[in-house]
Amino acid sequence: MLIGSVYLLFLPLFSEAVLESLLANFDDIRTGSLASAFAIMFFPVTFLGMYSPFAIRLLLRTTHGSGTVSGMVYGISTFGSIVGTLGTTFWLIPLIGTRAITISLGAAGVLAGLLLVVSTRHRRTAASALISAFLITGLAVTAAPTHAKDLLDEAARGDLLKRRDGQIAHVETEYNDIFVTKRGPILSMSFSLKGWDITQSLTNLRDPDDLPLKIAQTMTTAIVYPEEPKKVLMIGLGGGTISTYLGHYMPETVIDVVEIDPGVTAAAKKYFGIRESARIRYLAGDGRVFLNRNKQLYDLIVIDAFHGGYIPFHLLTREFYDLVKLRLTPGGAAIFNIHEGTLLHLSAIVTLRAVFPTVHLYPSGEGEVAVVVTPRPAPSQEALAERAAKMQERFGFRFALPKLLLARQDNLDVSKGVMLTDDFAPVNLYDAIRQTRRRKK
Repeated sequence: MLIGSVYLLFLPLFSEAVLESLLANFDDIRTGSLASAFAIMFFPVTFLGMYSPFAIRLLLRTTHGSGTVSGMVYGISTFGSIVGTLGTTFWLIPLIGTRAITISLGAAGVLAGLLLVVSTRHRRTAASALISAFLITGLAVTAAPTHAKDLLDEAARGDLLKRRDGQIAHVETEYNDIFVTKRGPILSMSFSLKGWDITQSLTNLRDPDDLPLKIAQTMTTAIVYPEEPKKVLMIGLGGGTISTYLGHYMPETVIDVVEIDPGVTAAAKKYFGIRESARIRYLAGDGRVFLNRNKQLYDLIVIDAFHGGYIPFHLLTREFYDLVKLRLTPGGAAIFNIHEGTLLHLSAIVTLRAVFPTVHLYPSGEGEVAVVVTPRPAPSQEALAERAAKMQERFGFRFALPKLLLARQDNLDVSKGVMLTDDFAPVNLYDAIRQTRRRKK
């Protein structure tokens, strides 16, 4: 017990390096996952698994009671496994994160082991020491505990601007591993996945109207497509930069933002300084569930949702796209942020083309593509350019709409793509199968 517990205490110090080393040597997801679990957990599981036979020996007084004692020990062990699995997944990880859990368990194990070592000198107290060990471990686990300026908390952003560069916050939730980092005036929100930091949002603390992330600029292209963009739905919040940008430049537009991860919303409010208003609401929930329950129509629907580095599979299927189409006004549009260069990218385009008559692609040039779709044939490129010029003159967007429209590229070979449905959507696997080898740290 002592050896396995000491290992757990020191595990957070080297686990990241071990996992990153494995990540660099395994291309197959399943093999890499198995190797990672084996490398990190084989040693402590082996030593802690040896404890039960010794516990039985310490408690056993006569051979006649061996069955009762063995049953009791393994019964407690099984009960602890069930409670630990469910409690860790649904309560402890969102509450204190994996690092605190690991250190707490290691500390509890070391303390319990020391108590058992002391108690072996007094045979009569062995049983009470064992019970104490279980109680201490349990207690340790449970106890370890309208202008853009009007839409932003400038005081909070000003305070962050004064802080030193580096990591500002690390928040672990049941959905994401969130990092907030500052580099000069740029504040970033990223999700950590398999040792890679995947940037979700960037904001310029000195310039609230800026969109430093190229895909965020590209996503605003969709505002040209609806005939009259009065009501917008966004699925996925990130740092709230796009909703704030549109809310500033389009003061009559109502924006609903649905975010499933309360930790993302809290981080966006605390560090990015976003504020709710009468026109901009930040709603908690799953985007697909929201669309199912909410029957109102939107002129524009923006889907920019990620779980770690992946788009959740239920937001990539034909059934979901049918639902999005159902919630659009006749002259409305939707836009999707999709990582390009993968089989998932091709498959998503194939699926979108099966649902929408218009599918236009706007690559960001940095590994993502903004895909605009409409429920009926979109205006010609000339008509869109004319509409973009009028909107640019009316609203004065920082990133000019006519220029953004020029990035359109529709000559994509999707012959290798397959239809994604609720019954068949191997999102993680397809996202790992790349046309070209590319990894971003």
